[in-house]
Order: sequence, then C-alpha cells, then structure tokens
Amino acid sequence: MSDAARRKENVPALTPYLILGFIVLLLALVARAPASLLQKAVPASLPLQVSAWGGTLWHGQAEFRQGPEAGFLRWDLQPSRLLRGRLGFSTRAQGALQLSGTVDLGLGGWRLQGLRGDVPVRFFQSLLPPGWSLPGSLEAEQVMLARQGLGNGAWAAASGGLRWAGGAMQYNLSGQPQGATLPPLQALLRLDKETLVVTLGEAAGTLAEVRIAPDGTVETRLRERLLRYSNRTSGADPDAVVVTSTQKPR
Repeated sequence: MSDAARRKENVPALTPYLILGFIVLLLALVARAPASLLQKAVPASLPLQVSAWGGTLWHGQAEFRQGPEAGFLRWDLQPSRLLRGRLGFSTRAQGALQLSGTVDLGLGGWRLQGLRGDVPVRFFQSLLPPGWSLPGSLEAEQVMLARQGLGNGAWAAASGGLRWAGGAMQYNLSGQPQGATLPPLQALLRLDKETLVVTLGEAAGTLAEVRIAPDGTVETRLRERLLRYSNRTSGADPDAVVVTSTQKPR
C-alpha cells in the first residue's frame, strides 16, 4: 500500500480526536475569557444597569442596579450548550432580586428559562403607565421569555406567570389619581405574534393587560372589572376595555 493510501485511511480515524481537541481548546478559551465580554450581550433596553464584571465567562459575577436597589448576578457556564454554538448559563441573583434560572445566548437571540423567585414590583415601574403604583413583590413561577437578536428584536416565546399577594393599587383615570384594594392576582405571560402580552387577572377574569411591542412601546388596557374594586363601575361588561394608555420607549 502506498503512503498516500495510508494517509487517506488515517484521516477518518483521526477525525474524532481532532473534534475532541477542538472542543478542549474551545473550553480552555472560554474558561480564561473575562466575564466583561458578556457586556456586549446585555440588551440596551434593559432597565437595570450592569457593571463591576468579575471572574470569567465560565464562572463569574456582575453587579446590577436600578435606582437605589442593587445586588449581584452570578452564573456558571453549561458546557453542553457550546456544542450547539450557543452560550448557556445557570444564573442566580442575590440582593434586591432573589431569582434563579437559565440564560441561553446566541447570534439568533436570547432565552430566559425556568425563572423562579421574588421580584419587587418597583423593578417593573418603567412598564407601568404614569401614576401607577403597586406594593410588594411578584413571585415568578417557571417564567420563560425568548427574543430574537440582542436589541429590539421580535419576541419569540413567552410562558409562565407571576403571583402578586394583593394590596392597595394606585393608578390614574382620566388624569385623576385613583385607588383600589385588590385581592391576590396572577400575571400570565403569552405571545401575540411578535408582541409580549402580560395579563393581570383573578379567578373571575382579566383586570388589566400590558402589551410590550418589539420596539419597546408599552400599551396598557384597563378593564371594567378593575374599576369595580374602586367603586367606579358603570354597569358595563366586566371584560370591556375602559382605559387605554400608551408609552413610547424612553
């Protein structure tokens, strides 16, 4: 057998070792890469300020802040995601946020999955219409969100929900401040084409709906059922939308 034939036979035998060597090299590079490289993957529209990156892509942390509220986000790389050409992390937030879940990043977008924990309602203040105020916190239950691209791309998936213990809610109606004491409610996430929809409701039905468009525009719809808690009922269909508010991205 000629030397050329022997080399041709050896190529398939060497292929698994070449693939293994490439994977080992890739893991070594990721293990040494600084965590600050993830800064470019943070969406510009994120209401949180993220800084003080420390550690590596494999195991690192960063500080987050929104106004006076602050805390730390820590993560660990999931190496199996690298085989799919994506970065996958198990994450946990401590401080003002008490959350855990997994984050998946790639050229096609990002996915947040299995999110559980407590989020103070004030972290969602930028999504609420002017004059709105809710006390307490929301308990996330297996929340999943996915979006195309790393900027203002279309929403790709949404599921799960958040529970609110209830309390005194403040809101504006026709420019006048109003108040209502609400029972425990649940906010459910779903997708309407490319728009993220969050419905706030009770057992009897929906009280309010928040629609977040890909460009960041937030539309809030209040239903007659909500007004009945503030003794402002008009006797109309409880599911009728009585107030609509739209906020453009800042």
